This record gives sequence, structure tokens and C-alpha cells, in this order.
Amino acid sequence: MQSGMIRTSLAVIMLVLVVTSLYSSVALAEYNASVKLGLLAVDGATGNGIVVDAWLSVRSPGSGQVELEPSDLVEESTVLSTRVAFYLASIVNGLNPRLFDIHVLFETDSPVGGPSASGFIAAASLLALRGLIPDNTTTMTGMVSLTGFILPVAGVSDKVAAAKAAGYKRVLVPLSEASNTTEGIAVEGVCTFEEAASLLSDNYALGTKTSQLSQQPPGPIKSREAEFRQHAELFIEKASQLLDLLPRNETRYVIEMLLDKARNILDNSPYSAASMAFMAFYMAASSVAMEYGFNYLEEKTGLSLDAVLANASSVVEARLQEFSGREICGLWGYEALAAASVRLYLAEHAADSDKPDVRVLALLRALSAESWARLADPDYGPMVSCSLLGRAAEFFVDYMQLSYNYIRSIVGHVLFNIPMPDDRDVSAWISDAKRSLDEGNYPLALGLAVYVISSLEESLSHGARLPASCIDSHVMFLEEVSVLGSGSSLPAALVLEYALGYGDYIENVTKNPLLRESLEIDAITWLLHSLTVEALTADIPAGSQTVSVAWSNYYLLGITVEAVALAVIGYSLAVISRRARAEEV
Repeated sequence: MQSGMIRTSLAVIMLVLVVTSLYSSVALAEYNASVKLGLLAVDGATGNGIVVDAWLSVRSPGSGQVELEPSDLVEESTVLSTRVAFYLASIVNGLNPRLFDIHVLFETDSPVGGPSASGFIAAASLLALRGLIPDNTTTMTGMVSLTGFILPVAGVSDKVAAAKAAGYKRVLVPLSEASNTTEGIAVEGVCTFEEAASLLSDNYALGTKTSQLSQQPPGPIKSREAEFRQHAELFIEKASQLLDLLPRNETRYVIEMLLDKARNILDNSPYSAASMAFMAFYMAASSVAMEYGFNYLEEKTGLSLDAVLANASSVVEARLQEFSGREICGLWGYEALAAASVRLYLAEHAADSDKPDVRVLALLRALSAESWARLADPDYGPMVSCSLLGRAAEFFVDYMQLSYNYIRSIVGHVLFNIPMPDDRDVSAWISDAKRSLDEGNYPLALGLAVYVISSLEESLSHGARLPASCIDSHVMFLEEVSVLGSGSSLPAALVLEYALGYGDYIENVTKNPLLRESLEIDAITWLLHSLTVEALTADIPAGSQTVSVAWSNYYLLGITVEAVALAVIGYSLAVISRRARAEEV
């Protein structure tokens, strides 16, 4: 009773504060920042490293335009990578990128292509939006990912040599390329664009609230985590029923290990227990369905796919109606509804498959949709304008399309086909997300966008082989810059609890070395959503500010080309399907 009153009081206080901020007058001020960048490239004609001078200008008021010149020389991959870079810099700074215009002028008369300058542009934009002056003795190369990692690019050794010849004292490169040393110039590896910004300016601090990620969600989230207990117990029970049908092999051993662990952590971490039992049930049920048929599995477990789907659909629809017509909504309840909606979507599309393992995933996803829907309370979490959440969903769908176009532009003429868990191409998911927006189903649109962006980002990070410490530091940074506070995203907090507390154990048991990384990237994408919600409430800093910085004192004559230096990542686009990655509720 007392805890309920406390939560209610906190919700009321949050409501008053948020409504006051949302409906206060917005005073837009003029803001101009201009920075000269020495961009590293490889001359397509000679293969030599070169430096291309470019002016990056950010101004407001604006309308979100990104303009690169000379427009007839700049290729699509450079335009799209610049859009991604500026989106990330704006959101992390708590600013709406649609209130700014960005202009990049390349001082060259040769073609400009590739994403290798996007990490530099992201870091420089992060500084420019804060009026910070970067170090004019440092330059950088590296491709920015969809959430802010700096990924490997080609020709690093040639670029470092060019930077030295141009008089630079230091070059920032993707972490995996830090071994490309050249005498007479410092080479430092970076794994994120915020880390790069901190090295480019002593005045940009990454934050020091904590030295490591917390494995426990914030109290208000932890108190509702018990909602997952019922399905955790159900998954444990049903998986256990199937054990006798399985041969005594490695698969059965893994299932038994997962079930034992799920039972042990059920009281302390219901969500993690449910996710672990979900995986065990999926493995057991898939084996049985493949051997005896899906109908036999339904009979053995007493779970009918049609009935479970109908129930999940009813629960999700009822929750959706509770959000309808409201002016103020709980952020966490809304995110839970988005998570429930995308799981139901996956279940419905997978249910028509003739593949037994896919139908098993449909059954489990329908059950997990019901679990998430229980948390979809419109009064749960920080209270924000419901229309704002709709705008954030629209923004995220736009960013999903941008992300898709970005990767496609890099792949070029290679067959671009990304199968999703229901065996349709990702473009079908994007179309469905846009259709959901048109129909006013913002939670489903958001859920689809988060899923697709996270999937695309995983294909990049897995290929780049980012170290765990790099991913951990990025999560900590995004949590710290969130104005709503650490753990401000409900799905992110729960997924991180699972990843950090039990990811290493599951990787050891299942021999899947990428599971923890995948979970953390899901969390990162959800954190970007909460930051987007915050950024869309912000206006431009008061007062007119102008920053004019000459990045390099060295002007090079006869610059020829910013070559197409594609990221050396080995995109695993053709194997992005999560059908076998049934790792979380």
C-alpha cells in the first residue's frame, strides 16, 4: 500500500514537471557553428592517402536539411552517412535535429564518396552543437554505425601517412586499426563517436557517474519485473515436460542447464529467468516439433498456437485502447506496449509458416507478447505527452528507413537481401511500420523500427568484432546522457539485466559468443528511443552563439578525391535472421 502511494506521488510530480516543460513557450534562438575538417581519404586514381579540407556548418533555426557540396560530386553513401552522423550527434546532445540545418562543403573538384569520414563528422557535430573548439592538430577516419560505434575502414595506413605529411600530430582511427602506426605521428584507436569527441576536445567529458554498468534495473522497474514470473514458470514447466522425448545429447544437456539456472534466479530476476526458460523451451519444442510434428507438440504441451495467438492479440489490443485518446502517457508502459506489439507481429507472421521451428517461435513470441502487454500500463513510468510519443515513433521509423538506405548504399551492387525471422525481406517490415503510422498504431511502428535498426546494427557490430568493453562503455554513456535518468528505457533496463547478469553464462553453455553483444545492442537502440523522446521536447539553446574554427592550418594544393573507402567489416547481412536466436522474452 505504502509503495503504491509513493509511486503515485512520484507519478504526479513527474506529470506536473513534464507538462510544465512541454507547454512552456519555445523561444528559438539563432545558432551557428562552422568547423574546418581535414578529412582523410585514399586517392582512387593513385591509391595514395590524401587530406581533403571540408567545412562543416551547423545552423538554426532550420528544418533538418543536410546539404553536401559540390552536390554533383558527392555520392549517396557520403550523404546518408552524414545524415546518420548528425542525427546521432543531435539526439545525444538532447536536441531535435529537425530544428537545425547542416551543410558540408568539400574543397575539391573530384568525386566524393564512401562513409569513412562519417565518424569524424559525428564527433565534430557533437562538439559543434556545444560550441566546443576541437584540437586542430588531430584528424580522424572511421565509419559511424547506426548507434554511434566507429567501424573499420580501408586504407588506414595510407591515411595516417597523409595526415603526417600534412602536419597533423595525431590521428584517431577505429579501435581495430590502432596497430597502423607511423613514426612521427600518434595513432589512437576509438570505439565510439563520443569517445572520439572527448579526445578532440578536453572540454567534452564522457561522464563519471559510474565505472561499470549496473546489473539491476531502477527500483520502479524492478518492482514490476515480477510480471514475467508467470510465463517463466510456464516455460520451465513445458520445457521440462519435453525432456523425456529428447535423446541424451548436447542439446538436452544445454536445455537442462538453462532450466536449472532459470529456477535458481526466478525469485531475484524474473525477466532473466523467463528469457532463459524461453530459450530452453524453444530448443526443446523445436526438437520435438521437428521429430514428431507441430501438432504433436501442441497436444503434448496443451498449448494451441491459434488459441495463444488469439489471447495475445486480445490482450495487446485492449492495452492499445487504454492509450487511445489520452493526452499524457507513461513512457515505460508505452515502451512495453511497443515490445508486446512487435512480438505479436512476429508471432502472427510466423504462424503461417510450414516450418515447425518457425511455428514454435510463433507460439513462444505470442506468449511473450502477453507478458509485455501486462506492463503496458498507460500510467507507468515518466509521464510525457502522448502526441510526443507518436512523433518519436515517426522519427524512429524515418531513422529505420535511413539506416536501411545507408547500409544499402555501402554494399552497392551486391545483392542486398536481409531475411528477417518471418522469412520476408526487411523492406517488408519497413513498409509495415509505415502502414502502422498511417493507421495510428504508434507502438507497433516503434517496435518494428527498434527491431529493424537493432538487427541492422548487429550485422555491423558482429562483422567489426567490437570488444565487449567498447559496447559496455557505449551503453553507460547513453544511460548517463539521458535526461530522464539511468534506466530510462524499460526494455533497455530489463534486457541489460539479462545480458550483464547472465549473458556470459548463456554464451558458455550454448557456445553462442554473440548473444550478450546482441542483447546490449537491443538495449542501446531502446536507449536511443528514450533520448529521442527527450530531444523532441528541447528547443535551441537560448542566446545567439557563433563558433568559427579553422580545423587545420595546412592547406593542400592539388587535392584529387575522397575515395570510396568502404568499411572493412564483412557485413553478415545474409545471416541476420533471428530465428535461431530465441534468447529473450
